[in-house]
Amino acid sequence: MSNTSKKYFEESFKKKIWGELIKEANRAKSDKDILSALSKVLTSAELNLLEKRLAVAYMLKNGFTYRKICEIADVHYNTVSFIKKGLKKPIRIKKVYSSSPP
Repeated sequence: MSNTSKKYFEESFKKKIWGELIKEANRAKSDKDILSALSKVLTSAELNLLEKRLAVAYMLKNGFTYRKICEIADVHYNTVSFIKKGLKKPIRIKKVYSSSPP
């Protein structure tokens, strides 16, 4: 898989592009529609990586051992650990504070 640059997008732009993905997912009438949309913007290697990570999350939720997950998904122990930590984190919604009281 190719390397990506270290450049990050502004938060406002990231909201727009994630919003587009969510809209596309909401319009999808089937799993095939979602896969088709992802195939338009991801290479086969990137899709494979995404599938592996989703599989790891699925197996963690269903009680598979680290060893079995690493064997089945052909991923490193650290990858499983990273995803498990992510599953334990609560979803945080950032509070937006105005600079001055209303």
